[in-house]
Amino acid sequence: MKNLLLLCLFILTINVFCQTIDTVDLKSHFGDHVGGFSVYNFKTDMYIQYNVEHCKKRLSPCSTFKIPNSLIGLETGVVPNSEFIIKYDSVLHPRDAEMLNIEPFKYWFQDLSLKKAFKYSCVWYYQELAKRIGHERMAKYVTLLDYGNKDISSGDDTFWLCGSMQISINEQIEFLKKLYMHQLNGFSDKSINTVKGIMLYESTPQYKLFGKTGTGDCFEDKFLAWYVGFVETDAGASVFAMNIIVDSFDELKNNFRIELTKTILRELKIIK
Repeated sequence: MKNLLLLCLFILTINVFCQTIDTVDLKSHFGDHVGGFSVYNFKTDMYIQYNVEHCKKRLSPCSTFKIPNSLIGLETGVVPNSEFIIKYDSVLHPRDAEMLNIEPFKYWFQDLSLKKAFKYSCVWYYQELAKRIGHERMAKYVTLLDYGNKDISSGDDTFWLCGSMQISINEQIEFLKKLYMHQLNGFSDKSINTVKGIMLYESTPQYKLFGKTGTGDCFEDKFLAWYVGFVETDAGASVFAMNIIVDSFDELKNNFRIELTKTILRELKIIK
């Protein structure tokens, strides 16, 4: 009887910690680029992944950290709502002639609200937001979120920009699951709903797509590019995360990551 009880306990433990993961071959979409993709469906409680080992690898979150940065700014009251404006400082952030001709950088050189700064992925706005939050509060809330390796040691306004902060595709998925389900420890429904609102990228009769890109020259002569978020359809909701390492920033033009993600979601019959 004792051995039977131990066996049952062992099986229960395995079931708790095991995840149902289906793998899919997406090499035709990623080509020779290193990268990975994962999507979790709430209804089926299943994950679908491409390049399972890569999905475990921690990398810089780059501008996908704007999701938790926004949450922390709202929860601490540093920003009261998505319309909160931070004034543009041309001395600290002088206009760059080249950037003025490139999307989305050309929108950075002006006063911006949280909503617009998120949309245009404005680095200086979120650096200022992080400085106003401060090291102690940022460390506290990053720990509450259990976000990646939780390491903000490389600089209060740079740790997510190819710095000490690292997160894997799998960890992005778990963070986004909690965000979507309002299960983030220490965060109000108001803060979560506001962030969900600014994440909305596209709304069609078939689906709503919420997400955030992230890009960084974290490797010599190569760029790390992310797209993470969630999608809602009549059939239910799914969260997704992908990253890809490309040779040049030009490869990311025309919303490459977003269109790649949508193509994969269609192939997996998550969206139409």
